[in-house]
Amino acid sequence: MSDSEFLIIAREFRRVTAQSKTTFIVNDRAEVAKKVDADGLHIGQSDIKLETARKILGYDKIIGVSTHNISQARRAQQAGADYIGVGPVFPSTTKDYEPAVDLDYVKQVKKEISIPFVAIGGINLHNIHAVLRAGGSRVAICSAIIGSENILETTRSFKKCIDDVSTRFILIFKRYFICECS
Repeated sequence: MSDSEFLIIAREFRRVTAQSKTTFIVNDRAEVAKKVDADGLHIGQSDIKLETARKILGYDKIIGVSTHNISQARRAQQAGADYIGVGPVFPSTTKDYEPAVDLDYVKQVKKEISIPFVAIGGINLHNIHAVLRAGGSRVAICSAIIGSENILETTRSFKKCIDDVSTRFILIFKRYFICECS
């Protein structure tokens, strides 16, 4: 899609996301992100450099970087990325140009990287619990939702999985906090 076509769609997304107070991140196209005043930009390893993206968008915008190994994750964090994408965790039709990184990479990022990260690639209702157990508390899911027969129900199922893990974490944290402070 040309930038001019993308810009028309991005303007509509910006309008809708502004009304709903939803964060709007544009993928790959820094100039479009700037023109529509998106909240941020996500770039891949072969896209523009993070420093260039900052110069285009400004330092008050969110910039995320796709990573496929711990060296890339470390470089993105050191360069000032606000978050990283970690994946593809599993084989994926939407990320078929990169080999799957597996859950060991998710665990490594959880252990070593201090900025937020989003696990992406091949995540479905059969493997999301493994991703969450590995430390991937933020997930990006595409094919499993848009390819389902009931998008709304599938989305609710994913939300329940994530909420269940978040609720267990909060309960564990509260119990630990109460024990330590008593």
